[in-house]
Amino acid sequence: MLFLNKIYNKLKATKWHILLRDILVIVAIYLAITTWQSRNMLEVDSHIEFDAQLLVGLDGQVNTVFESDKPTLIYFFAPWCSVCSLSIGNLEYLNADKVNIVRIALDYSSLEEVQTFADEHQISSQILLGHKELKQQFKIQGYPTYYIMDEQQKVLAKSFGYSTALGLRLRQFFSG
Repeated sequence: MLFLNKIYNKLKATKWHILLRDILVIVAIYLAITTWQSRNMLEVDSHIEFDAQLLVGLDGQVNTVFESDKPTLIYFFAPWCSVCSLSIGNLEYLNADKVNIVRIALDYSSLEEVQTFADEHQISSQILLGHKELKQQFKIQGYPTYYIMDEQQKVLAKSFGYSTALGLRLRQFFSG
């Protein structure tokens, strides 16, 4: 009976090793995909001269992108982007006392298209209207694209594609 117990315990330990191995493989694949997706984005710790400090909002008002001494999360989206539709609500889970949240629309065909997107997703905060030069300056290859930047316009973190509320909170935590 003792012999069978030893075999059972070895098999049980082996199952945990297999599970651990599988988790590590999944994490490695995730990190590889994330690194590949963000390969053409601005580099972390790079400084960008953001010539478009002032952008026009959906309401027609001119707005400053960097306005305080806390990090700024810039969320670039397109109103026709289905992944943006799924992820833009996750920005609401960020602590606005710790990070400025700036939503910038790109590749839109009309202001009505952006307004419809904002209405559908119940976005009450300001949406800024981006342009082709801004898209090029930030090396936007697809949507949504996220950058967390400090007040000196240095890139603290970057991401491309869907991000969960937890993923955004973790980026916020590690960047500020």
